[in-house]
Amino acid sequence: MLSNFYTSNDSLAIKRKKQIDTLKVFNANVSEITEDSEYKVEFESGTNQLSLIIILKPEFPMEKPILKVVPLIKHHWIGEGGDITGAPGLLNFTEHSDLGRVVRAIVREFELRPPQIINGTSPPSINRVDTNNYTYSSTPPGTAPAFMNYRDYGTTIPSHPQPKSITFPELNTLSKSDLELLNADIDRLDEFVTSLPAIKELNRSIEERMVENEELAKENLLKEPQLVKLKEIYQEKLVTLGQLKSRHETLSAEYQRLADRYSPQSIREQIKLAVIKSDEESE
Repeated sequence: MLSNFYTSNDSLAIKRKKQIDTLKVFNANVSEITEDSEYKVEFESGTNQLSLIIILKPEFPMEKPILKVVPLIKHHWIGEGGDITGAPGLLNFTEHSDLGRVVRAIVREFELRPPQIINGTSPPSINRVDTNNYTYSSTPPGTAPAFMNYRDYGTTIPSHPQPKSITFPELNTLSKSDLELLNADIDRLDEFVTSLPAIKELNRSIEERMVENEELAKENLLKEPQLVKLKEIYQEKLVTLGQLKSRHETLSAEYQRLADRYSPQSIREQIKLAVIKSDEESE
């Protein structure tokens, strides 16, 4: 983990720079809005183009970053004002976390599960960082508060409603009364579901798999006599192997006995004893 390189002797500026580096390493389409304090990551979420705004406070990484998504979306991680408050990596963020990994996990969540765009609402205002004295102000002095425009971050607002159902587009052609009838009549609902192209394709695929399984079962049954015969041969070979092993152990023991008896050392001892005995008899 990149944060393992951090040491207690690092200055806040060095830690801050390393965190910003991880943001660029783990994420694509990273652009700098305000040097050292505000960045933007653009990504696609379904059919929508979203931007994740990263605001680094003066004490970052000792303090958590502020993360916002534009345009406004509906998601259980999003709190009031469009701030991301429920992301696990952000909740547990410390100076030893990797900003790049945290942002990447959030982007990945929105890519895999595209959230709903909240139409007809203004995007959250983004507090800007004064890099000279590290103070925050939502609006310049002497001006009225203003909301950030979506165009500021290169995002677009969908101009047409999204389909009600992508998985079953046939439902989009039914009126509310038709849907209520289907919901109230189980038989009619079953008939409608069965007529859907996706369900027909699923049933066809199931039937094909069933036919394939039956063919495999028949082939397995035809091979059963052969398998039984092979099992018998295997058992016979196991018995033969046991007999050969026993004979091998017997022959090995006999070989060791003869090897000890006729070893050079043993022969020398026998000759020495024979010489001594011969000398004694000659005296």
